[in-house]
Amino acid sequence: MSNAIMPFEIHKNIFFVGSKRVSVHVFKTSAGLVMLDTGYPDMCDEIIENMQKVGLDPKDICAIIHSHGHIDHFGCTTKLKELSGAKTYISRIDNEIANGTLNLSWADETGYPHTPFVCDVLIDDGDSFTIGDITIRCRLTPGHTDGTLSFFITMQDGSIAAMHGGIGLNTMTKKFLEKYNLSPSCMDVFREGLHALKSEKVDLVLGNHAGQSDTEGKLTKVLAGESVLDKNEWVRFLEQQEQKLDTHRAKEGF
Repeated sequence: MSNAIMPFEIHKNIFFVGSKRVSVHVFKTSAGLVMLDTGYPDMCDEIIENMQKVGLDPKDICAIIHSHGHIDHFGCTTKLKELSGAKTYISRIDNEIANGTLNLSWADETGYPHTPFVCDVLIDDGDSFTIGDITIRCRLTPGHTDGTLSFFITMQDGSIAAMHGGIGLNTMTKKFLEKYNLSPSCMDVFREGLHALKSEKVDLVLGNHAGQSDTEGKLTKVLAGESVLDKNEWVRFLEQQEQKLDTHRAKEGF
């Protein structure tokens, strides 16, 4: 089964250039291209090819922003930074994973080699960056990792795209928590984050994995000439994640 999803412009100046395995998004701005996450270490050629297919030059990447410190979200960062000279961003907390201080990058679980990197900009809760003509506001939403960030991106047309930086429950299993001596309280803070984000006004939900925000369904809409903007999708998305958390806790016996 193919892991490919056709690269496409989701909404004006927002592009999907990843795969079914993991999402990579690019925002076109007046200052250059902003990339959100960089995929697994073996995806670099695929990402570059996907960018070129939608008319984007990888050398124009000026910023690479990471949702959290897992190998499937920063695996190509070093190569893409070497290619473009982009400035790199990650949460101050997950920087310890990115630079190799903490062995929590999920590399052991996936069988990929550790690929630590030195990040240029460390993000704290509430930080906001204006890059060209878009603004990216960051909120700390731990659970999946201690330093997971969620993003609210105000685009040129005033629409707001949002991504919860980490909804995967694979780091909240008994097996994983015991292996790394982590506290089950991560599930409680994850739930608190879901509640805290509900008041945000969002027009477009992006997922850092394609299945999280129905990327393929959005592609179908785009190909049909339909808008993907939906002011109610964000709350539905958050409520679905809380339901999944409840099911997960019951299954794991928490």
